[in-house]
Amino acid sequence: MMLRLKGLTAHLRGIAAGTAVVIASGLAGSVTEHHACATEPTAVGPLDSVPVPLPPDLDKFVANRNAAILLGKSLFWDMQAGSDGKTACATCHFHAGADHRTKNTIAPNGGGFRGANYRLKASDFPFHRLLDPTKQKGDDNPVIYDTSEIAGSQGVIERNFTGIVDGSPVDAGVTVPDTVFHIDGVNARQVTGRNTPSAINAVFNDRNFWDGRANRFFNCVNPFGDMDPDAQIWVSAKNKELARERILLDNASLASQAVGPPLSEVEMSWLGRTFPDLGRKMLPLRPLAQQFVHPEDSVLGPSANRKGLGLKSQIDYADLVRKSFRNRLWDSTELTPDGYTLMEQNFALFWGLSIMMYESTLVSDDSPFDRFMKGDNEALSLSAQQGFDIFMNQGRCSACHGGPEFTGAAISQLRGVLAEPGEAMIEFMPMQNGASAFYDGGFYNIGVRPTGEDLGVGGGHPVLGPWSLTRRAQQGRNPNLGNNGVFVSQGARVAVDGAFKTPGLRNVELTGPYMHNGGMRTLEEVVQFYARRADFFEENIDDLDPDVAGIGHVRGNQERVQSLVDFLKSLTDERVRYRRAPFDHPELLIPNGHTGVTDGLAVDDVVVIQAVGRNGGSPLKTFEESVP
Repeated sequence: MMLRLKGLTAHLRGIAAGTAVVIASGLAGSVTEHHACATEPTAVGPLDSVPVPLPPDLDKFVANRNAAILLGKSLFWDMQAGSDGKTACATCHFHAGADHRTKNTIAPNGGGFRGANYRLKASDFPFHRLLDPTKQKGDDNPVIYDTSEIAGSQGVIERNFTGIVDGSPVDAGVTVPDTVFHIDGVNARQVTGRNTPSAINAVFNDRNFWDGRANRFFNCVNPFGDMDPDAQIWVSAKNKELARERILLDNASLASQAVGPPLSEVEMSWLGRTFPDLGRKMLPLRPLAQQFVHPEDSVLGPSANRKGLGLKSQIDYADLVRKSFRNRLWDSTELTPDGYTLMEQNFALFWGLSIMMYESTLVSDDSPFDRFMKGDNEALSLSAQQGFDIFMNQGRCSACHGGPEFTGAAISQLRGVLAEPGEAMIEFMPMQNGASAFYDGGFYNIGVRPTGEDLGVGGGHPVLGPWSLTRRAQQGRNPNLGNNGVFVSQGARVAVDGAFKTPGLRNVELTGPYMHNGGMRTLEEVVQFYARRADFFEENIDDLDPDVAGIGHVRGNQERVQSLVDFLKSLTDERVRYRRAPFDHPELLIPNGHTGVTDGLAVDDVVVIQAVGRNGGSPLKTFEESVP
């Protein structure tokens, strides 16, 4: 056994380094299916082998990076940012960077709806269910259950914004009757239309959100980057007079992503709030004033209030902005035409860049897989090594989940240090139906749901145009493709509808439920999906990725399914599981559905997430364990 293990170990490291690709080992068995694909599986490796990408001109805006990280972590975890004074960014990203709540997390997407406040149970999964999940769909293996619903994240109750209340974490607003999310006619918390991706390692993504609408360029105003020609900030120019300036910071899709939820009327905000409004509210407030901050927090600890909640009493957000950013971005006594101070007006810039700086520290590069790739032969079990072999060979999983980030949507592979000559952010390959088409690199239609239910990157903004780089190029909108631009003629075939960003697989054990719709509860269900082939194969055939035709080597073989699951679990960084630095955090009170209705209001069922310091705390549960 030891000789066989050593042989497989050497073989796997060769594959990971790109010296041997699509060569089946004798231990794992032979390839049983051939997939026509334009690209080979991509080499993988330890995550610290690629640089953490940040804007090259960041220091023109950020004066003190450590101060900006402290500001960003405070804003990310601060419940005061929500219009309700309860909803932070972390409310949907508290569990291995994702959401782990089980009650009031279902949203309709056409078809039926189980209603607000529903509590998920194991028998609800998967959302598309076959009589035998180990076999392909057919007359002898029918669909026994299907729902188009989404397992998303609960946000705020529907209200219209009417103003801030000085010194209060709760905004003024007027309730608008919600015809979807309600309990006996009383508004309940709304639920997002997609499953929440993890914020951990998201810094490596070229674009963010499932549909890629968080642009790689941060325009310091909204998520849409270079798509929005009117996005400008105000700066303090000569004699501290205000002037307009257009900014585009590259490698900053995390900043673009960060400025989306605070104004979303579903996620964090009453409808109609602006970023200057949010700035006016937050800047005078003491950071994290409603939450306990652990005195040994790896970032916030030295500033923690040792006698109560939040940071020290002399600290407010305006202080942190002054310490973090260049004076020209906040230092002026002149008001904007809308009556805001410069610091209030540019609050989107401070919010986006500081949260990006904080999230850039959330890199999980110490998993058993990382140690194995650095020479620790005992870091992976034999089963996990067999799963790794299948992942790289028969499964062709790394054709989409390649590179040290385990996603083809990473900067390093699309236009960075791992990009091969001639590779482009717009690519051309044969689709599942055999006809070649242009598509966005790192975004694929894998047939989890029918294409028409959610267009993903094939959708777009009603004014600014498509999210897809391919569609933008075809329409002559000239997306910035660097040196790898390709010409897409008006008559060329484009396959982007129903395609979603390939998520990274690191810590995937802890980030269920899975897929953009949250429709799978366990990693075993995910592996079975790929093994049998796409659930909506025929329905999506025109846009379907060529590598989701099934894995005959795995289909119906429980031992090989388990080997793939064991390999996926080897991508968990134990610092994430135990919330050790840099994954430690302040206290957080999260709404997990409602206990009922009192005096015409839905009462939150609140779960307290305890603060942990740099040494971490109790281990996180998997979604499978939480929904047994």
